[in-house]
Amino acid sequence: MRATNARVRRVRGTVTRQRPESASATGAPRPGALLRIDEAVVRDLSHELGNYFHKLYYWTDCVRSGTSDLEAGVSPTGELDRTLHRLQAFLNLALVYFEPAVADRVAVRGADVAKAFEAILRGESPDAVVEIACTAAASDARVQVDTRRLSTGFRTIAVLLGAGAGTILRLEVDTVASGKRSELLQLAVSATGGSPEAAARRAQRLVEWAVAARMLELNGGELRTNEQRPGSARCVLTLPLAE
Repeated sequence: MRATNARVRRVRGTVTRQRPESASATGAPRPGALLRIDEAVVRDLSHELGNYFHKLYYWTDCVRSGTSDLEAGVSPTGELDRTLHRLQAFLNLALVYFEPAVADRVAVRGADVAKAFEAILRGESPDAVVEIACTAAASDARVQVDTRRLSTGFRTIAVLLGAGAGTILRLEVDTVASGKRSELLQLAVSATGGSPEAAARRAQRLVEWAVAARMLELNGGELRTNEQRPGSARCVLTLPLAE
């Protein structure tokens, strides 16, 4: 016997669906401003919660009934505990998407932003090879960011890349011109090799991508992703330079 995914009825609405890879913002929302809530993200959140609760009910029934026809080494109590912890982690991340738009910004150098992202990539993917290239212009540039929220965005992206043994993560940091703003700090991270199946599964998680995009949005930035080629993933993050 195995837990299966629960089917959750999807509610129709009139809100235009925006793909997470195209999420962008012209600037950080004003403190206390209303945030745009993507209906597709809410639907995916509902679907994921349905899956988690279905599994919780399933393993609870197994514990209550003393089921003994499970695969060798499968413990209903252990699976129930793991599912609860995964649900907690998912909820903690999902709730970030609905946090109020109040930023606590500080001025930091581009070199420090690059080092912070590199450290998170290495921490989340200890078996991967991490390469970094940061131009002198990017290193000397300054940005105004909420470091807590930016770190949340970096960590979410690092997990979504699904990097493991055999994966090469390359982070390229530079300054680029923009039609909307005079200049931007751009961080492009690509993942190649490793397990394409793991990366593909993570890439389908709309809630996680939406949280990562929101963290960039709250810093006045933007996130673009490319998950079309199996075994290869690329994200481009931009942040406005401080005036």
